[in-house]
Amino acid sequence: MIQNRRAYQLIHCRTRSRLLAGAAAVCGAACGHADLGLYHLLHRGGAPLPDSTQADRAALAALCPKPAAEETCPLLPPQDPAVTLSVIVPVYNGEATIGPCLDSILQQETSCTVQLIVVDSDSTDGTAAVLERYRALPGVLLCNCSAPRSAAAARNEGLRHAVGRWLMFVDSDDLLLPGAIRTLLEAAQRLDADVVQGGWQYLYTDGTRGPVQRYPAAVYTGAAAPERFELPGMPWGKVYRRELFAQVRFPAYYTCFEDAIIHFLVFRLAKTVASVPEMVYLWRKNPKGLTATSQHRPAAVQSYWIMEQLAVQDAALGLPHDALYRCTLTLQLSAFCYATVSGLPPETQQAVFRLCCALYAKALPQEGALPRRARWGGAATAEDFSCYNVRSTHDTSAAFGQQYGPRRDRDHADELLPAYRPRKGPV
Repeated sequence: MIQNRRAYQLIHCRTRSRLLAGAAAVCGAACGHADLGLYHLLHRGGAPLPDSTQADRAALAALCPKPAAEETCPLLPPQDPAVTLSVIVPVYNGEATIGPCLDSILQQETSCTVQLIVVDSDSTDGTAAVLERYRALPGVLLCNCSAPRSAAAARNEGLRHAVGRWLMFVDSDDLLLPGAIRTLLEAAQRLDADVVQGGWQYLYTDGTRGPVQRYPAAVYTGAAAPERFELPGMPWGKVYRRELFAQVRFPAYYTCFEDAIIHFLVFRLAKTVASVPEMVYLWRKNPKGLTATSQHRPAAVQSYWIMEQLAVQDAALGLPHDALYRCTLTLQLSAFCYATVSGLPPETQQAVFRLCCALYAKALPQEGALPRRARWGGAATAEDFSCYNVRSTHDTSAAFGQQYGPRRDRDHADELLPAYRPRKGPV
């Protein structure tokens, strides 16, 4: 659904023009998915990318070593029939925001029993003192997670104690809107959904609110199942059936991009995903947070490393490589990876691009047809590749020209190197 895309929502919120918002979202999607489509066009034209995988991996590792992977996935604790929902809140140095966050959860009007699990990653400010005020409250559990220090590890620690039938994640600087729990749980039970997504709104550091992201009342299953990936991949703003995390954990040693598991694994494990139009969440837009700063630091390389780890987890879970897999794989390896490394040096962007292409080819070696969006992106760029810098070790211009028509730089079509800053697409 085009209206689920963040570009659509942001522009519509400011202009109230559905036409302008739709055009922007369509263009963003085309640009975000053109890269893999272009790779396939070159590959079919007899010009495969050179095998520089090991050199590229070494270059990325020198910039940002690949984080370690957990060896085991501990079992969830037995479910408590008396607890409907477990809410997990990771916190580190959140003295200024953790109080309002917890209050927004505890003040929810709901008839169900809620377990609130707060995991402190050894904060060095006054967070611990704030949390002590909540320790004696019924249904509140305070935990510590010393190492590794990451939101992913803290969420995993919370899962070790979660006994509710449903799960929810809330970041320590965000807020639940009134009625959020009731809205999401009623929809989950009414629709027999495994995941339910609600609307959200930006919350700025000065307390003012920004653009909103609304979703239709929809169920993403059957032929519409791939459209579930138009919903955001962040862990918050949703409720999950606990069984989805029976064999899935957040990658604890990643300091950013750990939420890639939501789209790549959890959404594929879910039989039914749904969305509701009600607003349920306020997301604090922090210009100094990991989300905002990671794209300009070496840590942005983790956006590729995590795809290698997710490929291993995918194999361990034995998930089918069906339309959902092709859709999320294309999203992760195009719009997601390229956007996150756009602030890094060109040679790093180029290495990530080649590795993404190699990973895609390895994941789907017998792919006969491009996913719809990648095919669309390839067609959009088939006449002019001037946004790329193309180099080669041998001339393949004749075959390339016969297959794909005129191009200003088609003399060298063996190695495809992106020389632009890709737009951030909806992930």
